[in-house]
Amino acid sequence: QANLIGSLQLIEAARAAKVSRIVFVSSCAVHDKILDDRPLDETHPTWSASHYGAYKAAVEQFVYSFGLGHDYPICAVRPTGVYGLEHPIERSKWFDLVGEVVRGNPVTCDSGGKEVHAADVARAIGLLLQADEKEICGQVFNCYDRYVSKYEVATLAKQHSGSESSIHGQATTPKHQIETEKIRSLGMNFGGDAQLEETIAALVRAHEAR
Repeated sequence: QANLIGSLQLIEAARAAKVSRIVFVSSCAVHDKILDDRPLDETHPTWSASHYGAYKAAVEQFVYSFGLGHDYPICAVRPTGVYGLEHPIERSKWFDLVGEVVRGNPVTCDSGGKEVHAADVARAIGLLLQADEKEICGQVFNCYDRYVSKYEVATLAKQHSGSESSIHGQATTPKHQIETEKIRSLGMNFGGDAQLEETIAALVRAHEAR
Protein backbone atom coordinates (compact mmCIF):
# COMPACT_ATOMS: atom_id res chain seq x y z
CA GLN A 1 0.00 0.00 0.00
CA ALA A 2 2.68 2.52 0.97
CA ASN A 3 5.16 1.79 -1.81
CA LEU A 4 3.42 0.45 -4.90
CA ILE A 5 -0.07 1.91 -4.54
CA GLY A 6 1.35 5.06 -2.97
CA SER A 7 3.65 5.62 -5.94
CA LEU A 8 0.80 5.18 -8.43
CA GLN A 9 -1.40 7.55 -6.46
CA LEU A 10 1.41 10.11 -6.43
CA ILE A 11 1.80 9.87 -10.21
CA GLU A 12 -1.95 10.30 -10.71
CA ALA A 13 -2.01 13.27 -8.32
CA ALA A 14 0.91 14.84 -10.18
CA ARG A 15 -0.89 14.46 -13.50
CA ALA A 16 -4.05 15.98 -12.06
CA ALA A 17 -2.02 18.92 -10.69
CA LYS A 18 -0.36 19.33 -14.12
CA VAL A 19 3.13 18.64 -12.79
CA SER A 20 5.25 18.99 -15.92
CA ARG A 21 7.55 16.00 -15.38
CA ILE A 22 8.26 13.08 -13.06
CA VAL A 23 11.54 11.22 -12.56
CA PHE A 24 10.91 8.02 -10.61
CA VAL A 25 13.97 6.76 -8.72
CA SER A 26 14.10 3.04 -9.33
CA SER A 27 16.98 0.70 -8.49
CA CYS A 28 19.35 -1.85 -10.00
CA ALA A 29 17.64 -4.23 -7.56
CA VAL A 30 15.28 -4.99 -10.45
CA HIS A 31 18.10 -7.24 -11.70
CA ASP A 32 18.95 -10.32 -9.67
CA LYS A 33 18.84 -12.96 -12.38
CA ILE A 34 21.05 -11.75 -15.21
CA LEU A 35 21.37 -13.43 -18.60
CA ASP A 36 24.79 -14.10 -20.11
CA ASP A 37 23.71 -13.84 -23.74
CA ARG A 38 22.92 -10.12 -23.89
CA PRO A 39 24.06 -6.74 -22.53
CA LEU A 40 22.81 -5.63 -19.13
CA ASP A 41 21.09 -2.57 -20.53
CA GLU A 42 17.61 -1.11 -20.17
CA THR A 43 16.12 -3.75 -22.48
CA HIS A 44 17.26 -6.64 -20.27
CA PRO A 45 14.36 -8.46 -18.53
CA THR A 46 13.81 -7.52 -14.90
CA TRP A 47 13.82 -10.48 -12.53
CA SER A 48 14.17 -9.54 -8.88
CA ALA A 49 14.67 -11.83 -5.89
CA SER A 50 13.42 -9.21 -3.41
CA HIS A 51 10.05 -7.54 -2.89
CA TYR A 52 11.89 -4.20 -2.97
CA GLY A 53 13.23 -4.90 -6.44
CA ALA A 54 9.87 -6.26 -7.56
CA TYR A 55 8.19 -3.03 -6.40
CA LYS A 56 10.64 -0.91 -8.37
CA ALA A 57 10.19 -3.08 -11.47
CA ALA A 58 6.40 -2.87 -11.11
CA VAL A 59 6.42 0.94 -11.05
CA GLU A 60 8.75 0.95 -14.06
CA GLN A 61 5.99 -0.80 -16.00
CA PHE A 62 3.69 2.10 -15.17
CA VAL A 63 6.41 4.53 -16.25
CA TYR A 64 6.13 2.85 -19.65
CA SER A 65 2.33 2.92 -19.68
CA PHE A 66 1.98 6.54 -18.51
CA GLY A 67 4.71 7.71 -20.87
CA LEU A 68 4.14 5.60 -23.95
CA GLY A 69 0.39 5.14 -23.58
CA HIS A 70 -0.66 8.54 -22.22
CA ASP A 71 2.16 10.81 -23.44
CA TYR A 72 2.89 11.90 -19.88
CA PRO A 73 6.55 13.04 -19.50
CA ILE A 74 7.63 10.50 -16.91
CA CYS A 75 10.82 8.46 -16.80
CA ALA A 76 12.78 6.33 -14.34
CA VAL A 77 16.42 6.35 -13.28
CA ARG A 78 18.06 3.21 -11.87
CA PRO A 79 20.95 3.94 -9.48
CA THR A 80 23.17 1.10 -8.33
CA GLY A 81 24.71 1.16 -4.86
CA VAL A 82 25.18 4.80 -3.88
CA TYR A 83 28.26 6.09 -2.07
CA GLY A 84 29.45 9.46 -0.81
CA LEU A 85 29.88 11.42 2.41
CA GLU A 86 26.81 11.15 4.62
CA HIS A 87 25.79 13.20 7.63
CA PRO A 88 26.87 12.15 10.15
CA ILE A 89 29.95 10.91 8.33
CA GLU A 90 29.94 7.67 10.33
CA ARG A 91 27.05 6.51 8.16
CA SER A 92 29.13 6.74 4.98
CA LYS A 93 29.77 3.59 3.00
CA TRP A 94 33.19 2.05 3.80
CA PHE A 95 33.65 4.32 6.86
CA ASP A 96 34.50 1.42 9.18
CA LEU A 97 36.82 -0.25 6.66
CA VAL A 98 38.75 2.97 6.10
CA GLY A 99 38.99 3.44 9.86
CA GLU A 100 40.56 0.02 10.35
CA VAL A 101 43.17 0.81 7.71
CA VAL A 102 43.93 4.27 9.14
CA ARG A 103 44.51 2.71 12.57
CA GLY A 104 46.97 0.25 11.03
CA ASN A 105 44.85 -2.84 11.64
CA PRO A 106 44.90 -5.77 9.22
CA VAL A 107 41.83 -6.06 6.98
CA THR A 108 40.46 -8.76 4.70
CA CYS A 109 38.69 -7.64 1.54
CA ASP A 110 37.00 -10.13 -0.77
CA SER A 111 33.88 -8.39 -2.07
CA GLY A 112 32.69 -5.28 -3.85
CA GLY A 113 29.74 -3.77 -5.64
CA LYS A 114 28.47 -1.68 -8.51
CA GLU A 115 28.53 1.93 -7.33
CA VAL A 116 27.62 5.48 -8.26
CA HIS A 117 28.31 8.64 -6.28
CA ALA A 118 25.35 10.49 -4.77
CA ALA A 119 26.38 13.63 -6.66
CA ASP A 120 26.15 11.70 -9.92
CA VAL A 121 22.66 10.47 -9.06
CA ALA A 122 21.60 14.06 -8.41
CA ARG A 123 23.22 15.17 -11.67
CA ALA A 124 21.45 12.39 -13.59
CA ILE A 125 18.06 13.36 -12.15
CA GLY A 126 18.70 17.01 -13.01
CA LEU A 127 19.61 16.01 -16.55
CA LEU A 128 16.42 13.97 -16.96
CA LEU A 129 14.37 16.90 -15.67
CA GLN A 130 15.86 19.18 -18.32
CA ALA A 131 16.23 16.82 -21.30
CA ASP A 132 14.01 17.01 -24.36
CA GLU A 133 10.65 15.52 -23.43
CA LYS A 134 10.72 13.18 -26.43
CA GLU A 135 14.02 11.72 -25.24
CA ILE A 136 12.76 10.71 -21.79
CA CYS A 137 9.01 10.09 -22.08
CA GLY A 138 8.22 6.55 -20.90
CA GLN A 139 11.92 5.62 -20.68
CA VAL A 140 14.15 3.98 -18.07
CA PHE A 141 17.80 4.95 -17.62
CA ASN A 142 20.58 3.01 -15.89
CA CYS A 143 22.69 5.11 -13.50
CA TYR A 144 26.02 3.41 -12.76
CA ASP A 145 29.59 4.63 -12.66
CA ARG A 146 31.94 1.76 -11.84
CA TYR A 147 32.51 -1.40 -9.84
CA VAL A 148 34.34 -0.77 -6.57
CA SER A 149 36.04 -3.59 -4.71
CA LYS A 150 36.68 -3.23 -0.99
CA TYR A 151 40.30 -4.18 -1.70
CA GLU A 152 40.60 -1.01 -3.81
CA VAL A 153 38.98 1.06 -1.06
CA ALA A 154 41.42 -0.28 1.52
CA THR A 155 44.38 0.28 -0.80
CA LEU A 156 43.38 3.90 -1.43
CA ALA A 157 42.90 4.43 2.31
CA LYS A 158 46.38 3.04 2.97
CA GLN A 159 47.92 5.31 0.34
CA HIS A 160 46.24 8.44 1.67
CA SER A 161 46.94 7.72 5.32
CA GLY A 162 50.46 6.30 5.10
CA SER A 163 49.23 3.43 7.25
CA GLU A 164 51.10 0.13 7.62
CA SER A 165 47.89 -1.88 7.57
CA SER A 166 48.17 -5.27 5.87
CA ILE A 167 45.42 -5.82 3.30
CA HIS A 168 44.45 -9.43 2.71
CA GLY A 169 42.32 -10.72 -0.12
CA GLN A 170 42.18 -9.45 -3.67
CA ALA A 171 40.37 -7.02 -5.92
CA THR A 172 37.10 -8.49 -7.16
CA THR A 173 35.40 -7.85 -10.49
CA PRO A 174 31.76 -8.10 -11.59
CA LYS A 175 30.47 -10.90 -13.78
CA HIS A 176 28.21 -8.44 -15.62
CA GLN A 177 28.69 -4.75 -16.31
CA ILE A 178 25.69 -2.43 -16.47
CA GLU A 179 25.43 -0.52 -19.74
CA THR A 180 24.97 3.26 -19.39
CA GLU A 181 25.19 4.51 -22.96
CA LYS A 182 21.53 5.54 -22.91
CA ILE A 183 21.94 8.20 -20.22
CA ARG A 184 25.41 9.13 -21.44
CA SER A 185 23.89 9.95 -24.83
CA LEU A 186 21.92 12.70 -23.08
CA GLY A 187 25.17 14.25 -21.84
CA MET A 188 25.72 12.43 -18.55
CA ASN A 189 29.29 12.05 -17.30
CA PHE A 190 30.19 10.13 -14.14
CA GLY A 191 32.85 11.02 -11.58
CA GLY A 192 34.90 7.87 -12.11
CA ASP A 193 38.22 7.14 -10.40
CA ALA A 194 38.86 10.73 -9.31
CA GLN A 195 35.58 10.98 -7.42
CA LEU A 196 36.13 7.65 -5.69
CA GLU A 197 39.63 8.66 -4.60
CA GLU A 198 38.40 12.04 -3.38
CA THR A 199 35.75 10.32 -1.25
CA ILE A 200 38.19 7.85 0.30
CA ALA A 201 40.64 10.68 1.04
CA ALA A 202 37.85 12.57 2.83
CA LEU A 203 37.03 9.50 4.92
CA VAL A 204 40.71 9.17 5.83
CA ARG A 205 40.82 12.82 6.93
CA ALA A 206 37.71 12.31 9.03
CA HIS A 207 39.34 9.43 10.91
CA GLU A 208 42.65 11.28 11.32
CA ALA A 209 40.81 14.24 12.84
CA ARG A 210 39.35 12.09 15.61
